[in-house]
Amino acid sequence: MIPDSNKIEASLLQMLSGVLKTDDGQRIELAECLHKNLAGGLVAGVSLTEMVRHSLENERATDRVRNMLASLDSTLRQALQLVRDLTERQFPPVLKAFGLTAALQQLARQIGETFAGSLVLNVIGEEPRFDMVSRLNLFRLMEALLKFCVRHAGTSWVEVTCRACPEKLDVTLVHEGNAAIWAGGTRPELAEIQARCILLGSRMQVSHGGADGISRVSLLATPSQPT
Repeated sequence: MIPDSNKIEASLLQMLSGVLKTDDGQRIELAECLHKNLAGGLVAGVSLTEMVRHSLENERATDRVRNMLASLDSTLRQALQLVRDLTERQFPPVLKAFGLTAALQQLARQIGETFAGSLVLNVIGEEPRFDMVSRLNLFRLMEALLKFCVRHAGTSWVEVTCRACPEKLDVTLVHEGNAAIWAGGTRPELAEIQARCILLGSRMQVSHGGADGISRVSLLATPSQPT
């Protein structure tokens, strides 16, 4: 008997969800390690170079020593910026410090800088209290959703509305252009979106408005209840 294709797809998406959840957890651990240990050490090194520089102002130091100190300071600052960039790619600091709303606003600005059309984000209400892994998953889901839409829909505008309350987050994305991109197929971005929805206990719903060419993508996210 040949297995049902829908069952195979559901099983693969479930497996992908598990991989993404593990990856998100590891990203958070790596980001915390980079921030607490490596970045902290580099900040201390920069501070020491500042102390040495101030000390040399009252001492007779050769130009060679001063140049070496300036080079050391520059190297440390460059390394610190690289660590901060790497940390942000793992787990955006704004997501932890200020929450999902601020992180989504930053994300919309970043994507909007390379999108020729109009990208509008509306956030209404106070976001639910998601745990860190779920919050990162939801952020990555929104990132994948927006990038997928602006890259493949051929649309001139995208509007996202997040209606939030302590119990749930209702997300709606509306756009014109190619509605067929949401129909499935072999695009890995869409598989990631569907797998991340599974982690939220949600499912992406897609509807099309007919002659006006408007597509509506919606999903509902709820915080997991403590056991």
